[in-house]
Amino acid sequence: MSSVWKAWDPSRNKHIAVKILAEQYATNGRDIESFREEERVMEELDIPWIVKAYAFEQFGNSWRILMEYVDGYTFADLLKRKQHISESDSLLLCESVAAALDLAWNDHGVVHCDIKPENIMINSDGVVKLTDLGIFHRYEHREGEIEVPEHVTGTPAYISPEQIYGDVEPDCRADIYSLAATIYHLSTGRPLFNGLDNDATMRAHCSNTSQARDPRAYRPALSEGFCQLLEAMLVKDRNSRISSWKDVYEMCLEVEKGLRFKPREDIIEKPSSILLKSI
Repeated sequence: MSSVWKAWDPSRNKHIAVKILAEQYATNGRDIESFREEERVMEELDIPWIVKAYAFEQFGNSWRILMEYVDGYTFADLLKRKQHISESDSLLLCESVAAALDLAWNDHGVVHCDIKPENIMINSDGVVKLTDLGIFHRYEHREGEIEVPEHVTGTPAYISPEQIYGDVEPDCRADIYSLAATIYHLSTGRPLFNGLDNDATMRAHCSNTSQARDPRAYRPALSEGFCQLLEAMLVKDRNSRISSWKDVYEMCLEVEKGLRFKPREDIIEKPSSILLKSI
C-alpha cells in the first residue's frame, strides 16, 4: 500500500525515511485514516526499538509519514545473505523485540500483528528496530462476540492461528507466536511450514495434525533450551501459550545460561501442539 524513500530533512539536519501512501489508496478515506493511525501510534510509542514517526503530511494529492531513517538492513536481507543466523543472535533478537513489544503492550495495549523478518531491522550500531505498524491493533478488552473480518490480515508464514480464525480479539500472544515463527525461520533457514502455499500454510497454523519439524532437523547444533523456547511460544491454543513478554524475555536469559527451560504451571498448562522430538 505504500513505498518508503530516503530523504534529507534540512529542518532536522539529518536523513529521514518518507513513507508515501500509494496513489490508488490516496483518495479512500478509510485507507487515509488507517495510514494516519499508523503515524499516530508510532509517534505515541516512542520506544527505542520501534521506528519513530515525526509527522503526517499531505503533499499535493499524496499522503506521507515522516519517520526515523534506519541506516541498516532487515533480517530478511540478512537471511538472504547468510541462509540462517546463529542461536545467540536469534536470542538477542528475541530479547530486543520482547522488550519493545512489552512496552507497547503494557503501556499502550498495542499489538503489532505483522511480526516478520521484513519488519525487523538492525541499524549500524547493532540496535534492533521494529518497523511497519500498518495493521496494528489496539486492544480494547472487548467481551462477547466480535465481528469476524472478511479477510485475514497478516503474513501467512508467520501469522498466529487466532488472527486466521478472526473470532477473538488479538492480544500480545498473537505477536509472541509470530515472533517465534520468525525466529524459527531465521535460525533454521526454513519457514515454520516449509514448501506449502499460503492457504495450506494458514491451515497448518490452525490444525493440530500439522506439526512443524524440530528445528534441530535443519540445524543440529541448536540447543534443547532454544527449541523449548520456540515450542512454548508456538503453542497453537493461545490459552496454553506463553502469555507475557516478560516470560519470553526471562526464558531467553535462561537459554543463554545453558539452562533447560522448565515450564511453570502458570505459564504452560497443556503440552504444545508442536511436538519436539529428539533426532
